[in-house]
Amino acid sequence: MSTESIYRFKRVTLASAVAVAVLQMSGYAQAQSADGEQAQMQSVVVTGSLIRHATDEGASAVTTIKAAELEARGHTELKDLVLEMPESLSLGTNSGAAGPITNLRGLGPMRTLTLLNGRRLANEPLQDQYVSVNVMPRMAMDRVETLKGGASSIYGADAMGGVQNYYTKRGYNGASVKAEYATPQMNGGGQTKSFGAIFGRGNLSTDGWNAYIAIDHQEKTALFQGDRPQQHDPAILRTLGLGMTPDNKNPNPAANFGFATGSNSNYNTTFANGCLPPYSVPVLGNKSADPNPTYSPGCFRNPLFWTAITDGSKISNISSRVSWNLPGGHKIDLDILHANFTVQKYRGMQTPGANQPATTYSMPSTSRFYPGNGITPAVQVVGSNTGSNSPTMYIDPTKTPGTVSNLNMNGRTIYFVWGPAELGPAYRNDEQTNNRIVLSAEGEVLGWDYRVGLNYGAAYRDTRVGEGYILYSKAQEGFNKGILNPFGLQDAAGLEYLKSIQAEDYTYRLNKAYNKSVDATFTRGVWALPGGDLMLAVSGELRRDSARTFNPQLDYVLKKPDGSYYIDASGNVTQSDLVGETPQGVAKKLYRDISSLVLEAEAPITSTFSLNGAVRADHYQDLKQTTVNPKLAARWQPMQNLVLRGSLSTGFRAPSIADIQNPTPEVRTLVMDDPQKCPSSQPTVPGTGTPLPGLSADLYCNVQTMYWTKSPNNDFLKPEKSRGFSFGGAFEPIKDLSITLDYWGIGLTDVLGAVAIAEIQQNPDKYNSSFIRKADGTIDHIIASQANRGQMRTRGADLSISYRFPKTSVGTFDAKLNGTYIQKYEFQAEKDGAWMSNVGIITNDGRYGGAGPNSGLAGMPQINPRWKHTASVSWGKGPLKATLSQRYNTGLTDLTPRAGSNLTKVEAYSQYNVNVKYTGIPNTSINVGVNNITEKWPPLTANTIYSGGYVTSMADMMGRVYRFSVEYKF
Repeated sequence: MSTESIYRFKRVTLASAVAVAVLQMSGYAQAQSADGEQAQMQSVVVTGSLIRHATDEGASAVTTIKAAELEARGHTELKDLVLEMPESLSLGTNSGAAGPITNLRGLGPMRTLTLLNGRRLANEPLQDQYVSVNVMPRMAMDRVETLKGGASSIYGADAMGGVQNYYTKRGYNGASVKAEYATPQMNGGGQTKSFGAIFGRGNLSTDGWNAYIAIDHQEKTALFQGDRPQQHDPAILRTLGLGMTPDNKNPNPAANFGFATGSNSNYNTTFANGCLPPYSVPVLGNKSADPNPTYSPGCFRNPLFWTAITDGSKISNISSRVSWNLPGGHKIDLDILHANFTVQKYRGMQTPGANQPATTYSMPSTSRFYPGNGITPAVQVVGSNTGSNSPTMYIDPTKTPGTVSNLNMNGRTIYFVWGPAELGPAYRNDEQTNNRIVLSAEGEVLGWDYRVGLNYGAAYRDTRVGEGYILYSKAQEGFNKGILNPFGLQDAAGLEYLKSIQAEDYTYRLNKAYNKSVDATFTRGVWALPGGDLMLAVSGELRRDSARTFNPQLDYVLKKPDGSYYIDASGNVTQSDLVGETPQGVAKKLYRDISSLVLEAEAPITSTFSLNGAVRADHYQDLKQTTVNPKLAARWQPMQNLVLRGSLSTGFRAPSIADIQNPTPEVRTLVMDDPQKCPSSQPTVPGTGTPLPGLSADLYCNVQTMYWTKSPNNDFLKPEKSRGFSFGGAFEPIKDLSITLDYWGIGLTDVLGAVAIAEIQQNPDKYNSSFIRKADGTIDHIIASQANRGQMRTRGADLSISYRFPKTSVGTFDAKLNGTYIQKYEFQAEKDGAWMSNVGIITNDGRYGGAGPNSGLAGMPQINPRWKHTASVSWGKGPLKATLSQRYNTGLTDLTPRAGSNLTKVEAYSQYNVNVKYTGIPNTSINVGVNNITEKWPPLTANTIYSGGYVTSMADMMGRVYRFSVEYKF
């Protein structure tokens, strides 16, 4: 920690000590005047406050879900919780491999603070902006508390949308094991297998100590389009503008070839025989459906085989807690977490790109697989066939009439884009690890309630290539020597060679993130008011967030003739032998020191009216500034069955370490038309542009293009700021019927976000400075980096209703509904720009992905349904309990449907789950359930952001799923 930070902390500590001493004296005065000792109301620390509260409706809206309720809803993982939460738009906000993340109020996952037992974990290290719920331990889980709305006045940065706090058990005595299995009714992937156990000893009440350890492990297999062929019926997809005229230039394992690197798709030797199913299918070219068709036969990569609609995953968590209750009411806890999850991210078939020596492979006439040499048949053509030209490939006399002859190869080298069929769809293993150890203590000293803690967290993200990734040089060598066959399946020698040139388990990107902190909180009553004691809390925290990036492993980075590597001045690898992914990273250590001070007061003005106020100051060493964020909340209970509440608050989000101290550009690639040199009426759809006069389509149209989503120097960025409000209350009109309603609003300024690549594609003149070109005029890369872009604002209402019916002879019934209505959600794509509404719509407009809440994290614009709810009805009698639950969201209007489709309405979605729990066997709990009883599929969409035709961020393609679990307690 820097000298400046230490000095600043000493000043903060001294000021806090003086304040505590003054309040201590005033507390003594109050104690002197009190008429004896009064019993304290049972209270707990609730998310959103430092002061213990009675467990009733407070001034801030906090919802609590017990672990048993999650199981009753049919959840097989915590992803299901964040998917169905009405206040969260989680899975529609990140299309990468970071795992499921909570996105309260739709403000983006980086604006929701996720805590474990009230303290931070190390962030996911690649983006350094959020924590995936996959790292939370399930077997040790007690409850989940969610505070909806700004909480920066208590927790500091990142809590603009709210806080989700996961609590584990404090104490477990005994042992329990649990096994769970879930499988779709339809054949294919998507099966989930889980195992969990928890073991504990000691009784906190009688022994004064307890220790337990909990483990849980889950594996989920991937689901491919081929597993749901009826959901990818070509007749249905054509109404969505999909699969109408596949491009015959599509790279596939039955290679389309030509005689030049830029025209490598003139011919295909296997077209007449069906193009090597199931890997490829025959097509007649993308102009075969024109009024005056022209035919260019070839083979097309079959998406049913190559495209995954749900990735595979593995989740393993180990959590442990050792707790002591000491004399005098003191408590000590040691919490340990080791969480590891891997997303098996399927990437389809990998072909050479801009970072390989060439974007095609080649084959000499000496190869035994050269067309016409005996193994591979010659291609039949019509028309002039001189051996130096390109005649038309023959189909049948009606489509390509003329005299048929074998293509005169004339010993020319052929070029093709090809992928290895036998290796199957390529996948990468995105492995994330989150470790944490926390030592905490609480109790009472000299009349002050104290809570202190030491926290250390470390997160790692290791991204490795799995099967299906090969080395370009070795593949090219195989073609040169006649070992590999690009026109069919490999023989035994070719298959052995193909497997040997995989780069399996090669780490091409490694990131680490850490957080270390010490915190202390002191609370006590300092003044007697008519409604009770004025409670004051003083809290301080010192935190260091740090990160490490690493140089890429050089195994597959290509060398220049002088022996140096193809790595540019910024540290980016420019030429790699690895087909499909590029080694990334520059070795650097990043850190920032943060010091914080919080004051909170709870004033019960009367027995029915109380005020709560808090203010927090955070100083960021690398930003060289201090942010101050206050909050004021009120609670009024005018009658026994009615509570009214309201709050006003401000918040902030600091740019991440990587945003400010980015060690190297984050480079991504995209096949696209050059927006300036090959303009198109559909600039986001590659292959639709026309080159400017005198320019080659091979150089400017449908080319692999690099773009930076992070630039090296972002020290100009400012923190985001927010203001929020909420008011509402809870009402119990009759016994056992509870209704809560809260109206809320949040506004953000200086919103951080990258200029999306799609925005640049659609506005090339406006973003002319973003194009960095080579000497020959082609694009070297495009800068689509971070900036303080504009503003965001959203308003809406939360409704919660629960009712327990009078007990009957057939059992006990209760019902619940939790819903969120979004009245307004709008943002500015740029500073002082026009306000753009984003409620109840779906669009591929680049401004929505680039300036909206997901900016800079992924290319998928966020979807905000107007209304979203979860509802359940439960019944219980004796050892049986059954729950029928529903999740629902309203439909959408598509503003930018795909060319070839006029479908602009996306239907509403509703899913029903049922769970039956039986506890009639001693020490045993059995759960049997069905998810998606009505086998509802995700809504159809013609928007290009969903290439498969379904809105899979609302639901998955599993269909009906059967679940079974059994838990036994020793």
